[in-house]
Amino acid sequence: MLEVENMLESEFYQWLLSKGYNESTSRARKSNCTTVGLYEGDLDNHFETDRCKDLLNRLGYSTDDQIHNRKAKHNIPIKGNIRTGSATLKQAVKLYVQYRSENILGMTCVNDKISVGHKKRLSNTKEWPKWEQPSENEIYELAQTATKYIRFLDPQIINSITQDNEKNHSYFSELLLRNGVDTNLYLWKGSPCCFPGIRRYAGSKEISFYRKQSDLDKTSIANALCLDDNDFPKQIWSYILRGAAFSKFGPKNYSLAHLIDHKKSKNRMATEFEFLNNQIFTAPFYGLYTCPSNTVYIPTSLLKPTDFNTSLRNLLFNKANSLYGDFCNIIPDHIKVPCANDRKWDICNFTWSDPVGSMQHIGLFLEYRNRIITDLSYKGL
Repeated sequence: MLEVENMLESEFYQWLLSKGYNESTSRARKSNCTTVGLYEGDLDNHFETDRCKDLLNRLGYSTDDQIHNRKAKHNIPIKGNIRTGSATLKQAVKLYVQYRSENILGMTCVNDKISVGHKKRLSNTKEWPKWEQPSENEIYELAQTATKYIRFLDPQIINSITQDNEKNHSYFSELLLRNGVDTNLYLWKGSPCCFPGIRRYAGSKEISFYRKQSDLDKTSIANALCLDDNDFPKQIWSYILRGAAFSKFGPKNYSLAHLIDHKKSKNRMATEFEFLNNQIFTAPFYGLYTCPSNTVYIPTSLLKPTDFNTSLRNLLFNKANSLYGDFCNIIPDHIKVPCANDRKWDICNFTWSDPVGSMQHIGLFLEYRNRIITDLSYKGL
């Protein structure tokens, strides 16, 4: 959690949910902290220096400041009322300080006479305690509990997406190529990608551009018709389960999780999968971001699959492949989902919840997604 986007990717968000904040508020607070980090520096560094005291002071903007139209002490651009905007950001940072305070060990008091650089050197020379790791049997027991609550979409739905992609393959490919997007990263053979050309933003520059806080040359945004903040993967679920577009809230106490890595940063495909015919991993398959075969809903009280160990992650890969592999390729066909090294990790040895959803609203969703892809291909980023 050293980079801004990684710092807020899951742990802080999950902590907010565990404190009783709803999904919309939790997403807003993590977004606030991302914004602060972009303009004021990494919140982790601020915390380790003085527990964000100086930053919180600069985020203060009083009624008197407002009356006299004083300039804010921070560098964050705020549209609208500076006082209320600053207060919102300050509250988000306070929550982050609370989160860090509850989730770090071995903290030492800050000595103002010691330089920040010296403190970092001192901290780097001190060893962390070594704690016992869960045994393989304990991880197996965790998996036995988790699989009962992980929700996959019904295979008929994924099959419909795959068939519609085959039907529109030439059309979608033309739209992507016109915008300089590598179609193979989204529309591999048998791909169930819902929104070819849409991927998650990555890195502070793309985050800032997405939030309209800075400009970015379109040519520097690789292989995308549109950048997204984790909304588009939820559209298929919302249409199928509610008959309506996603509107910033999901099923209570559940959150969406991706199974196979879809971003460039910390991508594990090269080590988690077998590449056939001397092929190698060269770029992330961005289409996995909106592949419904690659997303599940999981209780917020459980760890997300991205945090699971290798055996548990591979178990979920194999479950998805068993549900959908007869009619689509959950990953390109030159990549093989590895079998479990130990037969006890076979999917048949676990209890799974029934796949969810019906075909009632699939036509409505297909019309929506095809319109979105067409509109984006002409409007661009």
